[in-house]
Amino acid sequence: MFMNTRGYKQAKETDGAKKLLPGFLKALLLAFGLTLLIFFVCSLLLTYTGLAEKSIPFIVIITVVLSTALAGALHAKTTNQKGYLNGALIGIVYVLVLYIVSLLTAGRFYFNPYILILLAIGIFSGAFGGILGINLSGKRRY
Repeated sequence: MFMNTRGYKQAKETDGAKKLLPGFLKALLLAFGLTLLIFFVCSLLLTYTGLAEKSIPFIVIITVVLSTALAGALHAKTTNQKGYLNGALIGIVYVLVLYIVSLLTAGRFYFNPYILILLAIGIFSGAFGGILGINLSGKRRY
């Protein structure tokens, strides 16, 4: 007879994908924007300075860490819940999109341990960013 008001409020507040998807896409776009900026600056440094090409894998790893941590923090700040999970999801999607883009540009399929390391780094740095985003937002929901 009586409606469970807690369940009703919870369903009304979460509103499913309508609330989560725009924030998720915005965070991913921010991550790829930062990636493009870092890659552009590094390509200029590689071209016009004595920066060795051996540093490219290190630059890619640093870029993945910064981009996924920032995107994870932004997405967790908009969702206000489960920051580690939302951040890790951002990291997974980010690395998968990078991998698909590299497959399309390279024209061949390759799989090596570096891909798995990059995926693990993306997951952990995204989760860390998500935790930071929740704690910095000040509006935690348990």
